[in-house]
Amino acid sequence: MAAEAAASARQARILVVEKGSDRAVRVLHPGKLTPEDMKRIDDVLVNKVIKELTGCACLSGVHDVIWERDFERVLDVQLGPAFQG
Repeated sequence: MAAEAAASARQARILVVEKGSDRAVRVLHPGKLTPEDMKRIDDVLVNKVIKELTGCACLSGVHDVIWERDFERVLDVQLGPAFQG
């Protein structure tokens, strides 16, 4: 049962930034990806993200795709109000 919960908790995140003509996509993943994992990520990356950015799934234009393994421990830092200056 614990193994099933751990397996279902595995996920990848795709973050997208588009500033003018600069486009970057960061893929955060848990590491040790299976071929099926790669296919699932690729499906979303090409058919949703790239298609939204370019209007087609043809990878036209320039996109930086950064693959990053998630860290095992993440600390959240609460920030105060934004600087008003």
